[in-house]
Amino acid sequence: MAPFPDEVDVFTGPHWRMKQLVGLYSEKLSETNFSNISDFRSFLKSLLATFKEFKMHEQIENEYIISLLEERCCTVYNMHSDNKLSDMLLLLEKGLHNVKSEYEQLNYAQQLKERLEAFTQDFLPHMKEEEEVFQPMLMQHFTYEELKAIKKQVMAQHCTQQPWNCAADVLKGFRLWSHAEELQKAFKYADHEKTDYAKNNNFVGKQKSTILGYLGPQDLCRCSQVCSSWSELAKTGSLWKHLYPVRWARGDYYNSPPGDSDQEPDDGWLKSREKEVRAYQEWDEDADIDESDECGDSLAISTAQREKRLLNGIIQNLLPVVGPHVKSLVLAYGSTVSSKMVRQILSLCPNVTYLDLTQTDVTDFAFDSWSYVGACTSLEHLDLSGCDKITDHALKRLSLALGDLNALWPSRRRRQRRQRAVILKQGAGGWRPAWVPADIEDSAEWTRRGREEVEKRLVETQLVGSLCCCSRGRRTGPDAAILHYAVSTDRFCAHAACCNGDSGEALWTNSRRSPVDTKCPVNRTNKSGARRVLNFLSLSGCYQVTDVGLRAMSELGGLPALEHLNLSGCLSVTEAGLHQLVSACPALNDEHFYYCDNINGPYADTASGCQNLQCGFRACCRSGE
Repeated sequence: MAPFPDEVDVFTGPHWRMKQLVGLYSEKLSETNFSNISDFRSFLKSLLATFKEFKMHEQIENEYIISLLEERCCTVYNMHSDNKLSDMLLLLEKGLHNVKSEYEQLNYAQQLKERLEAFTQDFLPHMKEEEEVFQPMLMQHFTYEELKAIKKQVMAQHCTQQPWNCAADVLKGFRLWSHAEELQKAFKYADHEKTDYAKNNNFVGKQKSTILGYLGPQDLCRCSQVCSSWSELAKTGSLWKHLYPVRWARGDYYNSPPGDSDQEPDDGWLKSREKEVRAYQEWDEDADIDESDECGDSLAISTAQREKRLLNGIIQNLLPVVGPHVKSLVLAYGSTVSSKMVRQILSLCPNVTYLDLTQTDVTDFAFDSWSYVGACTSLEHLDLSGCDKITDHALKRLSLALGDLNALWPSRRRRQRRQRAVILKQGAGGWRPAWVPADIEDSAEWTRRGREEVEKRLVETQLVGSLCCCSRGRRTGPDAAILHYAVSTDRFCAHAACCNGDSGEALWTNSRRSPVDTKCPVNRTNKSGARRVLNFLSLSGCYQVTDVGLRAMSELGGLPALEHLNLSGCLSVTEAGLHQLVSACPALNDEHFYYCDNINGPYADTASGCQNLQCGFRACCRSGE
C-alpha cells in the first residue's frame, strides 16, 4: 500500500515517536543493573514516564481520531483498546513503591522483562494496524480538509501534553515534536520501503552518503532510528571523520574540520566549566533525581552527566563501526573525560590525525594503547595543554606510536647492533672497561629487533645521563671514558652533526654519523610506514615533563615535520633538553616555539617565550609574581 499524503496522514508522525520510545526502553532494559538500587529506581522512573506518554498518545487517538471515526462509520465500535497500558502502569507503580530488597528487585526485574516483551509484541502490531486499517477508513469517510484539520489537532495535542521532564531529553537529544512534519515524512516512506525495495535499492549508496554528509550528528542519529538500512547508512565512516563529543553534549553540533587551535575560551566559559567539574565531583551518585533538582548546581551536574552518557554511547556503539575513519577528535575541556575513555577511543581510532585533550584530567594511562611502534603514525596534531598529570611516560608512548624512522636505514641498524654489543657490565670487581665486549647471551639479547629494541633504546637514553652530546664530551674523571665508549653518543643526541671540539671529544669522533645519515628521511617515510608527521605539539602546563620525555621524542628519527612546539609551564626541562629536542625538529618555526622565560634555550632571541604568564589555570614558573 502506497503512503498516504503527508497532509492527511494522522498516524505516522506520532507513531514514529512511540516506536522510538520502544527502542529506548529496550536498550535501557539490557543495560540496567537491577541489583543496584539507584539504577533500578532510575530505570523504573524513566519507564513510568514512557508509559505515561504511551497512555497520553492513546487517549489523544481515542478522542480526536477513533471517536470521530465511530461517529461516521456506524458499523464500527469499541475498536481501540489501551493495549495493556493500564496494567503496565500499575506494575511500574508497584515496583517503585513496594520493592525494597535486592532479592525483590531481581524477582521483579524478571517479571518486568516478560511483561515488557509481551507489551512490545502487542503494541507494535497495534500501531501498524492503525496505519493500514484505520487510515484508509479515515480517507473513505472524511474529506481532505477534514483530515488536515484532524492531523493538525492531533499533532498540537501531542506537543502541548508532552512531559518534557521525563523520557524526551535522552542521550541523543531527539526532539520529535519540533520537527514533526519532517520526521513523519521520513519515517513513513522508510516504513514503505518493503514494497518499493527494488526501486529504492537503485539509489546508489554513494549518493545517499553524499546527502547525509550535509547533516549534523544529531540529524544522523535521527536517521539511524528510521530503519535498519538507514541505521547502517548513518554509520558510514566518512560521515564521522570529525568528533566533538564535549561540544555536542552542550548543544553545539559542529562537525567540520578543526579550526584555529590557538584561540583559548574566554574566562566566563572557563569558570562555568570549572563549576561544572566541581559540582559533578561533589555530586552524590546515589542521590535521587528530585534531590539533584533542588541543588543549585543541578544544571552543571546535568550537563556533565549528559557528556558522560554521550561519551560512553560513542565508545560502545559508534566507534567500533566508524573508528578507523575518524580523523579529528576534540575532547578539550571535557568535565568527565577520563583516561580510560581516551585509551578506549585511541585503540578504536588508529588513524586519528588531530587529537585535542586540552584541560582534561587524563593521565599517562590514556596512552597505553600506543604501546608499540607505529600505533598512530598518522598523528599530526596533539594538544595536551593543561593536562598536568602527564609525565615522561606518555611522551615515550607517543614517540613509539609515531613510528621509527631509523628503521629505514639498514646500515644504521647494523652499526647500532655492533655498538650495543659493547655495553656496560658491572661485576664483582666493579665496572668493566667499556670496550670489553659482553658475553654471548648479552650480545644476542641486544640484537633483538622490533618493539623490545626500540623500548630499550629509550631506556638507555635515560640511563646514560641528562646532558646532550656537547656537554657530555667535556666531562672528566674516571667514568668519562666509560660514558663515551659505552654508548655511541650521537644515538642519544639528535644534533645533525655533533660539535667539533677539544681532545676529549675526539674519543668518539669516529662513531659520528655520516653526512648522509644526518639528513632527515622525510621523503622515505612511505616506504616503511614510519611517518612521524607530527607538526603540532602542545605540552603547556605539563609541569611533570622533564628532559627524559623530550629526549624520548627526539629519538627514533626525531620530529622532522614539527612546526609548533609549546612547552610553556614545563618547569623541569633544562636548556640541554630543549637543545636536544629542537635539534631533532628541523622544520620548527621559532615564532611558534614557546618555553619558560627563565631558560636560556634555543632561539633565545626569536622564540615566543612562555604563554602561561598570569594564567590562572596552568602551571607557570612565575605564577607567584
